[in-house]
Amino acid sequence: MWGWRGTLADDAQLQVGAVNAALASLGAEPVDLDTVRRHFATSAPALCAAVLHRALTDRERVNASVAFETYQSRRPPARLTTGTAKLLARLIRSGCSHSVLSLSAHNGLTQHISDLGIASLFLRVDGRMGPSARSKKQPLAKHVAMLRETIGDRPIVVIGDALDDIRAAFANCVHAVPYAGGLTHADTLRQSGLPVAETLAEAAALAVEHAHRMNQIM
Repeated sequence: MWGWRGTLADDAQLQVGAVNAALASLGAEPVDLDTVRRHFATSAPALCAAVLHRALTDRERVNASVAFETYQSRRPPARLTTGTAKLLARLIRSGCSHSVLSLSAHNGLTQHISDLGIASLFLRVDGRMGPSARSKKQPLAKHVAMLRETIGDRPIVVIGDALDDIRAAFANCVHAVPYAGGLTHADTLRQSGLPVAETLAEAAALAVEHAHRMNQIM
């Protein structure tokens, strides 16, 4: 199971631009990718609050969210991380299957994946339905339950670039592989105590290794 933003979608610079638009709406100075990675949060207001080292007012949270979303809506969709399509296809040939779970809006997510020509590579694609969410814990529980109807008791591994991905996996008794190529700094991801992958290929290898180990136990 893959995350989308910062994982399969190479949108780090797009995210930095959107964060800086949100900060500008608050009268704050722009930041670079390293700063975003060290303060990454699952919502624009939370990230801005972390960068500014203070809580935001209700109006500031609204302004930051609107500026963030407006910036993203006016930019071309992110491209795939280099080598993604070939990697996914190779893993399918080896017996793996894929799904995507994201906190991005569901309709936009599915359209983006369809436009990239890779929709057929995934058993499921689930995005956010309704208002912004701070955690994947509950969405992951639903996603896993739906996957089980198709794959039975085969091992599931979450690959994502945020600590929230790892925490959501732990909460749902699913193994996780942190990926350092996205929006969370590798030092932060190492707090999970799990091996951190520097590339998607390395993340996939760690996931397959875990799945094989679990299959041998079962």
